[in-house]
Amino acid sequence: MKWINGWSPPSLGSLCILGMACWGTSASAQQLVPTQVIPVQQTALQEEVDNTNSTDAAPSAAEVPDTEAPLLPPVVVQSEPNSGETQRDYDATFSNATVVTPTATGTEERKFGGTVQVIARDQIEKSDAFTVGEILARQPGVDVVNSGGPGGVRSIFLRGANSQHTKVLVDGSPVNDPSSPSRGFDAANLTLDNVERIEILQGPQSLLYGSEAIGGVVNIITRRGEGPLSGAVSAQGGAYGTHREGGYVQGSQGAFDYSFSGSWLDTQSFSAATSGVENDPFEVGALSGAFGVQLTDNTEFVYRLRYTDARARIDDASFSIGVPPTDDLTRLNLTQNFIQRYEINNTLLDGNIEQQFAYDYVEYQREDRDDVFPGNADGATRQFTYLGTAILWPDHEFSIGVQHWDESATTEFLPSAPSSASQYQSGIFFQDQISFWDRLHLTAGVRWDDHSAAGAHQTYRTTAAYEIHETNTRLRASLGTGYRAPALSENLFPFGNANLRPESSRGWEYGIDQSLWNDDVVLGATYFRNDYRDLILFDPMTFTLLNIGQARSHGVELTADWYINPAWTVWGSYTHTDTWDAETGLPLVRRPKDKGTFGITRYFGCGCGSITLAARMVGNRLDARNGSVVLANYNVVDVYGDYQIRPNMRWFYKIDNLFNEQYEEVTGYSTSDAAIYSGVEWTF
Repeated sequence: MKWINGWSPPSLGSLCILGMACWGTSASAQQLVPTQVIPVQQTALQEEVDNTNSTDAAPSAAEVPDTEAPLLPPVVVQSEPNSGETQRDYDATFSNATVVTPTATGTEERKFGGTVQVIARDQIEKSDAFTVGEILARQPGVDVVNSGGPGGVRSIFLRGANSQHTKVLVDGSPVNDPSSPSRGFDAANLTLDNVERIEILQGPQSLLYGSEAIGGVVNIITRRGEGPLSGAVSAQGGAYGTHREGGYVQGSQGAFDYSFSGSWLDTQSFSAATSGVENDPFEVGALSGAFGVQLTDNTEFVYRLRYTDARARIDDASFSIGVPPTDDLTRLNLTQNFIQRYEINNTLLDGNIEQQFAYDYVEYQREDRDDVFPGNADGATRQFTYLGTAILWPDHEFSIGVQHWDESATTEFLPSAPSSASQYQSGIFFQDQISFWDRLHLTAGVRWDDHSAAGAHQTYRTTAAYEIHETNTRLRASLGTGYRAPALSENLFPFGNANLRPESSRGWEYGIDQSLWNDDVVLGATYFRNDYRDLILFDPMTFTLLNIGQARSHGVELTADWYINPAWTVWGSYTHTDTWDAETGLPLVRRPKDKGTFGITRYFGCGCGSITLAARMVGNRLDARNGSVVLANYNVVDVYGDYQIRPNMRWFYKIDNLFNEQYEEVTGYSTSDAAIYSGVEWTF
């Protein structure tokens, strides 16, 4: 096995952080139990320490203390304070955990008939992932493709749709880049700072989220502060000369709550091109915060921000997919991204009417320091949203939303003159949610949009979920449509086509969830199909962009979670996706037909830590539309975990690509060899 040399010694800042973390008094085994460990785990694992001859059998119901998650403040309509919900809460068949993305109003997960996947805070913290893209790659129905190492373009594909058909939100703010060629989202620089959870909504979702939501939505939700002042600082280092420092503070006092975090990641990395002879370093700094104030008994104001500053050495990509990149010793990409969101949340009539007024401002500044064709691209998105929900009776809610969105961009590729353009869109939607007998849950809605360049468009969505409590079974189904308005570079920039229509899709799915043995085993199966029309492609006959593409994706997703006992958890998933490009008659590029995941977690005694082995199996896929390039299948195994050294000190670690698998996600681009990273977090 080939292990990577070049462990990075901690910087001076890291040594100071580690020094503070190590300073403290010794602790007994009982004191090492973290204050936030799930009571079920703590009870069983404590028994393992008290009786070394005992097995890992789960405690009886009488031994498990009865606890309740803290109730959310009634004034908070759309914001998400820490609720203490774990990954197991979201994985349950009849999950009462609240999710926001499926209906935009906050609903119990079990009442939504579509597919929503949640990555909870405890799972995020255990993973030790650097970026959102790393943790998304382990989810069923999600393919994350990276062009090179850290800092390379990272694209997200949902259920076979194009990467520009994935709408990415941060607390509801649309963060797809309007200055990019197709308004796609690059996940390379999006770190996990201050993230409470990630919600992935599969299938067409334009009813609530408008343009881009053809394949689905990924919503990154940041944490809100609560309780007394607390925080943490951390430092870690590892392979490829990597070091990362970070920290956060959070809390609430009186009418105010706050949560703020920051981090810095620096790595010497490896050459993006497999043919490269030099490393392509990457560094990124991130700041994230959420600040709330209670204005009156029924009104609050919330301000959220996320700022990212990244520098990445890259190699020269080919103009055609399937062709390897060329090594470049000097090319540098600079990216700055600033996301701001202003919210006013209000309730009326004893909470029977909930309202949210939100304004989003998202700004991108990108600079490509190429020695031949240097360029700059600046983009901005502004969005105003009003969402009002009336609770007609306890099991019936009706919502109306009004949204105005506009985007602008300026690009300059020397020696050409700068090009600027802007466009806007206004829309209104209605959504009805109703439940019968606490078994049948229905949602239906319709939306109308008017785009300044592409004209009017209508979308809809309907879902149903039926619970069979006697057998712990849930049946679900959904049908919806989506669309993507042409990006500025496609319709209004030079060489664009102002007559382009929106791309559109229709998708449907049905599935079943089954719990066994008191929710110790949770199984899920889903069949899905999506049809895409009017896809924007380059026509070589007219040398312009036209709505000439059609495609289809359909397949099956299978998931399983087995909570063997409080000390052991096993999970896995398998996704089979058939895609079809109508123009070529071949599968769509970079979409594997088969993908599987498997993982097993062992929790240590006293609730002091855990270790997880996680595997990804990805099948063959095309990397050229004509089928001339096929990327080989690969299997990657990662290991990650942590251990509570002291009550306020946690050691964490991960091993990427444990068995040193050699593979490519994009033709000619490198991926990481086996690499070890480790660090320490000190909490206060």
